[in-house]
Amino acid sequence: MTARPVLVIGVAGLVGSHVRAAFSGREIAATHHRTTVPGAEPLDITDADATRALVERVRPDVVVLAAADPHVERCERDPAQTRRVNVLGAQHVAAAAADVGALLVVFSTDYVFDGRDGPYAESRVPAPLNEYGRQKVAVEAIARSLPRHIICRTSGVFGWETDRKNFVCQLVDHLRARRRFLVPSDQVITPTYAPSLATALRRLIDGGHVGLFHVAGPRILYRSEFARLAAQTFGLDDSLVDERPTSELGLAAARPLNAGLSTERLRSAIEDGLVDPGTALAEMRATEAIVSR
Repeated sequence: MTARPVLVIGVAGLVGSHVRAAFSGREIAATHHRTTVPGAEPLDITDADATRALVERVRPDVVVLAAADPHVERCERDPAQTRRVNVLGAQHVAAAAADVGALLVVFSTDYVFDGRDGPYAESRVPAPLNEYGRQKVAVEAIARSLPRHIICRTSGVFGWETDRKNFVCQLVDHLRARRRFLVPSDQVITPTYAPSLATALRRLIDGGHVGLFHVAGPRILYRSEFARLAAQTFGLDDSLVDERPTSELGLAAARPLNAGLSTERLRSAIEDGLVDPGTALAEMRATEAIVSR
């Protein structure tokens, strides 16, 4: 019997592009929205009919929902519009996945916690401080309504991406241009290398695992520590990293400070963890010339 395909929704973004690559060797169907990606077809997940029609046509065994609006400040300023994508869109994808009996994979965040006493295990009850976190709590609930689901909570995802939006890409671009790069001095994250996240997800799926997993890197760092590590790895001037307390950044959305994710459950499931951020950054520097072509 031929295996049904994996459908990756949102392959233009950082996570989706690396998830697509991780499933090399399996039949893949993929979608994009605003940014055209070769080999993918357009889909707006806020359109329930279009979403259901595409999933029914592809009939995937696995649906990976990587499409989202991850901009924390925009979620705070415009909760209604961002909920159309992040929550209503997730409802449409979940309903379509349920119709064909597919495993649904969604991504969540350490922002579902208040950051008072991290690191957090999967058993901790969410208490989000901001709208983005509240939306992700809603997405987690949507996923749990399906008998077959994986919720990947992650943190500080970085890696090469076309739009160069993630923290490391922005830092490298700023410092190479000799521009100062503003970084919060008091926020803890669990830096997560996107290719390693994608590989771990495939291992969870191939191993038949379901449920909630913290899929994040092995080290918890202050965001400012991570910024300096990245600068040093790329041979850039880390004196251009400008550290300030979160309270001085003028942000609309509150951030959890003492967060971080515990990954024991993941390591037990796949008998390994994700790559260390230092190793990941060194790999990024070594492959930069290749991915920039």
